[in-house]
Amino acid sequence: MMSSRPNEAVSRRTAMAGIATTGLGLALAARGRTVSAHEASPEAMASHPAVGSWNCMTPGGPAIGICLPDGTNLIVVPATAAGPNGVEFVSLQAGRWEPVSDRGIHFTSTQYHSDANGKYIGSVTVDGYPVISDDGKSLLDDQSQAVVTIRDANGAVVQQIPGAGSPPVTGTKMEVGAPNFTVATPVAGTPSP
Repeated sequence: MMSSRPNEAVSRRTAMAGIATTGLGLALAARGRTVSAHEASPEAMASHPAVGSWNCMTPGGPAIGICLPDGTNLIVVPATAAGPNGVEFVSLQAGRWEPVSDRGIHFTSTQYHSDANGKYIGSVTVDGYPVISDDGKSLLDDQSQAVVTIRDANGAVVQQIPGAGSPPVTGTKMEVGAPNFTVATPVAGTPSP
């Protein structure tokens, strides 16, 4: 694992929020034959249970994950984060997903970071492996295979953070008229309301 000086890279806390946005990532509960996007027909991709919008709770906070039938993956997170030099502004995460089983997927998405002056300071790429429940209404990412890669403004990798040991990501499939918010599980040190 490489590290960087605080003024050159996205903060570890922001990166952990990146793991959060993974919203999607588990191989632990995956069953069935492994299928890659290269093997999956457009019909199989379109009918995979991951397709849709997911309201997720991650170690870094809420995120909405969207899997489109063509393999496009979008993850929406709060637009700002605390960085080593103050507030950082973050983009939507965009990338690709592919099936790895009948209910599991692997996704890779990238988010860009800018400082308060609008200067590009680097990016965060998240690889996750979510598994959708048997009923297709929830997902779980135990973070065992998740990886967050932080790059500086020149694209050089400055840190890779494995998700193993992080709290799991949970999500609920969104429906029209029912955003299905997932309630966070309090962890030690979480202040009570």
